[in-house]
Amino acid sequence: MTKTKFFHGLIISAIFCGAITGIILMVQFSGIWNRNNRIVSIAAACTEIIYAIGAGDRLVGVDQYSINYALAGDAAFQGAPGNLSDYPNEVPNKTNVGTPFALNLELVASLNPGIVFSWEWASTANDALEDLDIDVFKINPRSIADVLGLIGSIGAIVEKTVEAGAVNQEIQDRINNITTTLENVTEGEKPLVYYELSSLGSSVGNGTFTNEMIHVSGGINLAGNESVSYPTLTSEYIVARNPDIIVVVSYGATINEIKNRAGWGNITAVQNDDVFKIESGWVTASPRLVLGLEQFAEWFHPPLF
Repeated sequence: MTKTKFFHGLIISAIFCGAITGIILMVQFSGIWNRNNRIVSIAAACTEIIYAIGAGDRLVGVDQYSINYALAGDAAFQGAPGNLSDYPNEVPNKTNVGTPFALNLELVASLNPGIVFSWEWASTANDALEDLDIDVFKINPRSIADVLGLIGSIGAIVEKTVEAGAVNQEIQDRINNITTTLENVTEGEKPLVYYELSSLGSSVGNGTFTNEMIHVSGGINLAGNESVSYPTLTSEYIVARNPDIIVVVSYGATINEIKNRAGWGNITAVQNDDVFKIESGWVTASPRLVLGLEQFAEWFHPPLF
């Protein structure tokens, strides 16, 4: 017998920067969770949220990326909102079901999950799971407000609404502390920030999660006005723009590699030793985003933080 599938839109009220905004979170949930309390997550953001709201014991399977975040160690989770202290030690011991690109479907099915949390873009994996009559909750957060909504949505599904509300409140309070501290900073006082991903010139533009984080933390994104969300900039262009701050994600180039690039010794950020590496788990759609915001703010405006 074929189970009827349907779209279940969740309307969340998210508090962001002091304003209450009604948003429709970009998620899809096919079917009805049968509430057997067994969860598989192939979206690392969801894995972290599930732990943060105190439901980590219900996870019976996770993807490789969830495990990769755990391997960063305890220091990468210190100070995070919610109950993430157990994440680094427990998640590597969960059943590894592969990745959204190479999912072990038989293994997932053998775990008998009541629900699988997944990315919306993982359509091949999602379709295959649904063909096995497994309920899939698909996420696509594109902003900080979406992450707050996602935390609320997952809290409602796993019946941890109070805990989810507490995590959201802590995130919001810490964001408010940043924005209040920066409220008198003028545009001329904001540093120009070059943010680099896995290779020279690969950056983030308008409409991306990291671009918003740079803005909220009082910076100006060097690639913020590019016509695509993930532009590839030339070395010559970056040198000509002369960023005040350079931030590279933890899986990217080393700080010494960046400083030693041809012509980069003339960049203000290099001359002032304002080249930094950011933990990749701090710039993703999870509660740890607030650690990234606070770190950005400290780098961008050290006299204020």
